[in-house]
Amino acid sequence: MEKSIFTPQEIATMSAPNRRTIYQASLEAYIDELHEKLHAKECYPVPADDLKPWKGLNDKTARSLVAGLQHDSTLQKQKLRELERANLALRNVLKGPVD
Repeated sequence: MEKSIFTPQEIATMSAPNRRTIYQASLEAYIDELHEKLHAKECYPVPADDLKPWKGLNDKTARSLVAGLQHDSTLQKQKLRELERANLALRNVLKGPVD
């Protein structure tokens, strides 16, 4: 996921500990932003009972879950783009030749 934050040049020239610090700060800021949005929609804080299924979740498992969700999201976005292209092509066919 660091490729979404850093350019290839930054990845090549920055040390991993520096990137990790920036990456972690970026994630923390994003989480704070999400919390603010949830507060605005009155969906936060989450009731303790709703958190029970996640009790004992360690960071490695959480990272795996996030990676899986990101992968699924990427696939869904790709499918959506394919459908949008097909839809545009169909519209062009239905319009017919313009004289």
